[in-house]
Amino acid sequence: MHLERRIEYFLILVFVASFFLTRLPRLGNDEINPDTTNWYFRSGQFVSALKSGQFSNTYQHYHPGVTLMWIMGVATETLKQISPTDKVLNHINFEDFHFFNKLFMIFIQLTLSLILIYFLSKLFGFVKSIFTVLLFSLEPFFVGNSRFLHLDVLLTFFVFLGLVLTFLSLKKFKLSTVFLSGLFLSLAFLTKSIGIGALLFGILFSIFYFLVKRDYLALFKYSLTLILVFIVVTFIMFPALWMHPIQVLSRVFSESERIGARRGHEQIIFGSVVDSAGFLFYPTVIILKLSLITLFGLFVFIFTKFKKIIFIHKTKVIDLLESPVFYFSMFYLGYFFLMSMFSKKIDRYMLVLYPYLTLLAVLGFFEVKKILYKLILFVPAILVTVYSFITLFPYYFTYTNPLFGSPAFANTIIGQKSFGIGIFELRDFILKNYGYYPKLGFIDIKPMEAIYPNSKVFDIRVDGTSNYDLLVLGINEIIPGKVLKGERKFKYDKSIFINGLEYWRIYVKEN
Repeated sequence: MHLERRIEYFLILVFVASFFLTRLPRLGNDEINPDTTNWYFRSGQFVSALKSGQFSNTYQHYHPGVTLMWIMGVATETLKQISPTDKVLNHINFEDFHFFNKLFMIFIQLTLSLILIYFLSKLFGFVKSIFTVLLFSLEPFFVGNSRFLHLDVLLTFFVFLGLVLTFLSLKKFKLSTVFLSGLFLSLAFLTKSIGIGALLFGILFSIFYFLVKRDYLALFKYSLTLILVFIVVTFIMFPALWMHPIQVLSRVFSESERIGARRGHEQIIFGSVVDSAGFLFYPTVIILKLSLITLFGLFVFIFTKFKKIIFIHKTKVIDLLESPVFYFSMFYLGYFFLMSMFSKKIDRYMLVLYPYLTLLAVLGFFEVKKILYKLILFVPAILVTVYSFITLFPYYFTYTNPLFGSPAFANTIIGQKSFGIGIFELRDFILKNYGYYPKLGFIDIKPMEAIYPNSKVFDIRVDGTSNYDLLVLGINEIIPGKVLKGERKFKYDKSIFINGLEYWRIYVKEN
């Protein structure tokens, strides 16, 4: 037993070391995604509303992103107290604020990971649990997104923690566990409105579970406690609900439905620009973005469990309902199909599936009994993934599975978004090659505006060709018609390549 405890401590140490090693280096100057600049503004407004007592103004966005605004608000205000000279965020001190905010986010993610390992071990044992969390934490695309100030990684943690805890509460009612279930499900909803689905699923599943067991008192006690905790935490964390709860919730859901479900999102699929990517978009994303380790593990799990799936009709209903894999599968398959039905499709929305997919992969790994077979199957995949971490550093957001060949070829399947990747390198490259702060034209001005004088960054879709010296296009961006028809003409000059992709193209004015 003493040896087992030492092994557990060693694995935790390995996990923490790998977590920091893949996230801390160049954390502050690897990217500035356009949404981050919006969340800096929203979190500032959120904090101002709290300070002034104008609680209605803590509603800033339909997502609603409350958890991210709390995180960024606390981090930004803390840095302002530490460094009194940095009271106002500007292009000079932005990198310091950016690093501090992202560092705070990384520590929160680590804390959530350790909590998840603890509770997941109650279902699958410590070894399988830590390997599951380690695997999805080291998925290159997941790492790339975890280095962002964004919502999807937070949603992933809160949803999975909420599901693990609700399932534990079903098997054995414990007030502290149900409280934590309601807490994390509330945080999932406060991060993105789609998170409400985890609560609804938990309630519906519990109804069916306790009806099958004919334990109506347990159903009442479980459901009532879970819902009450969810409501209380949601109201405490979201002050806008103190003033106008019905109006705020109505706006959250109506805007989410209008923008998330009905309005598409531009994607490049096999070289064609589309507003609605179609049902096959997410299956392609999963295969394109998952590591070989997880894909091989999933293949083994499905192969070894195929016979059980065929004869599932012989399994007792209560046995299925008490299976955590069945519980998670029902939710995540539902999430996958629901997101596939929506018009708006973005690759990072599939991050929510990563804990589930890596759990199945780890279970698949443990289904292989012979050590030799494990080595043959997984060692090459591990080496390829480690190689990806070395070669892609620090831009793991650009990761694509080597099965698809080069990153350039993968880009022809699903077009890569610039998303502010390498924006610091772009700024430094421009200053080195084109003089002291030339005027710049972009399609998306937000990333560069954060670290460059605002008066020298222009939107080429609005300003045409009149105000800037250099025209800069991100990957897969084309010159707008307004520029092509403008009086001033631009010619291609230089490019910045990132991980085999022509990420930024710079055009200069023709004489």
